[in-house]
Amino acid sequence: MKLPTLLVLIPVLSVPSLVFADTVVRIGHATPESSPIHQALVQFKEVVEERSQGEVEVELYPGGQIGSVNEMTELVGSGNLQMTMGASVLLTSIVPELSVLDQFYLFDDEAQARRTLDGEGGALLFDAMQRKGLHGVGFLENGMRHFSTSTKPLETFADFDGLRMRSAANPTQITAWESIGAAPMPLDWGEIYTSLQQGLIDGQESALSSIHIERFFEAQDYVSLTGHIYTAEVWFANQDFWEGLDDPTRTLLREAAKETVDLQRSLADASNRETVALLEAEGLTFNEVDQAVKDQLGDTLNEATKDDIVTRAGEDFYASFMSTL
Repeated sequence: MKLPTLLVLIPVLSVPSLVFADTVVRIGHATPESSPIHQALVQFKEVVEERSQGEVEVELYPGGQIGSVNEMTELVGSGNLQMTMGASVLLTSIVPELSVLDQFYLFDDEAQARRTLDGEGGALLFDAMQRKGLHGVGFLENGMRHFSTSTKPLETFADFDGLRMRSAANPTQITAWESIGAAPMPLDWGEIYTSLQQGLIDGQESALSSIHIERFFEAQDYVSLTGHIYTAEVWFANQDFWEGLDDPTRTLLREAAKETVDLQRSLADASNRETVALLEAEGLTFNEVDQAVKDQLGDTLNEATKDDIVTRAGEDFYASFMSTL
């Protein structure tokens, strides 16, 4: 697949590192260096370079240094960047089958999500990505998402009415939030903090750890534990790059990637657990959302989006994926 190339970014990526290594793997991502994703990638770099005895070099570009998730996805598709990652909801315009992960309360917990994505469900998604010229490396995670707000805690279904909130630039997500009466504003991840600070939006929804890592707490007062969706962070490579590797290098990267996925999930778990105390220390108030409210949210959100998800993913693919849960 040849996606449009962002020529302005290519010089950043064209440093002649091949002098030092036979293979260079450049990985760009949008999260800060303090995130579990970057911390795990640091281990990936160390493991790959050590086990290859320097024949494979890994270069990390965190914090959106070379563009947004969509821009880095274009660079991977065109072969100007070897690997990147992004929340599945941001990638559905390229791989529509990933829309199946946009369903609310799809997984009971992280354990079920991991079993599905590490098994047949994930294999189906990676097959769909391969048809677009992208090789699936692994499913990292941000965990279950919850709401933070500056106006009031979200305790009832009616509390979502009129909530000015950030949404991913994803039509299905926008439709979902509108179905519960919220007023979604499509924003890139890097625009959330400023938009909260300036009062352009009242709240956002993300993993707990993101609220602390991204310092959203500086403009938020409440965290409502909705656990409404699980966010997979899809790690992928350019397919031609992957197929062009020799077998030992592919095996090395595959094994190191699995170790990295396991580490990242462990770090994300720990970060999400520790974040509650950290946010409470910053003055944020937490509230548990009643199961009856979660049920009403799930029913409304999924009713508004199911037809679109099935259409985008394809009826056969949707049925096949759902059978793996």
